[in-house]
Amino acid sequence: MSKHIFWIASYPKSGNTLLRSLITSLFFTDDGVFDFKLLKNIPVIESTNNLNFVKKINTQDYNSLHKLEILSKYWQRMQTKENLKFDGDFMFVKTHHALVKILNNSFATKENTLGIIYIVRDPRDVVLSMCNHFNFTIEKSIDNLFNKDFGTFWEDSVNLFEKQRPTTLISSWESHFMSWNRYVFDCPRLIIRFEDLVYKKKETIKKIIDFFKNFNFKFSNLDRKIENMITYSDFNHLKNTENKIGFDEAVNNNSFFNKGTKGQWMDKLSNEQILRIEKTYYHLLKKLNYKIKLYKNA
Repeated sequence: MSKHIFWIASYPKSGNTLLRSLITSLFFTDDGVFDFKLLKNIPVIESTNNLNFVKKINTQDYNSLHKLEILSKYWQRMQTKENLKFDGDFMFVKTHHALVKILNNSFATKENTLGIIYIVRDPRDVVLSMCNHFNFTIEKSIDNLFNKDFGTFWEDSVNLFEKQRPTTLISSWESHFMSWNRYVFDCPRLIIRFEDLVYKKKETIKKIIDFFKNFNFKFSNLDRKIENMITYSDFNHLKNTENKIGFDEAVNNNSFFNKGTKGQWMDKLSNEQILRIEKTYYHLLKKLNYKIKLYKNA
């Protein structure tokens, strides 16, 4: 198997779409002007269409793709260039899947991975964004934040029978982060904070460009491209565009682009809810330079 995948990975509602808007503007435009159609250049891997080959191999398995012990048998074949119908040297793939092993089957491997870009967001804000996206209560969002068995069926398969939908194992917020960043296999990695992507955009875009320069990519017209990338990935611009033409990744008739700011949790979460998250994830919050409001580590 060839190394051909750049993984664009994140916990849900952590800025994956914003990151993809920048990467597609960088690689697939001459001027850095973003359009929603560009996102098709970074497909989600957890797609039933990527598993149609299973139907020819084992109909019973195809009808049981919601079971991870069945689905995991086909992860690697699902990610081959042949199955993804890609004949170039590299491709970008979006995922919210944790990098786990099921029955010794690894979701991603060094054999097919060129590099990983992981975007992380303050979990206290993730909770609120998930409430809007999935119609969860705050308490349910927090419970899922801690749930190592948290999984979902993804958007592109909403019209299929449930038994045919591939499961995305998300896991807990910390487990998800650690799974992609604990160096299970060696490959170049870039960790980006959502907050830096929003509030330090130019600096973060340059980090992304430098990451890809390590693979000998060359980019022309960069100054103009960067300025347009900043303008057209502005959250209000994306939100206004969604309001005008819609956005395929929105679910439950909710707006996909809701707030896009940091620190919403300070006004929306109770002290008890904040303390629960900070106590559980204190060390990782500190490591990622997120402000600790209430919990004082003994």
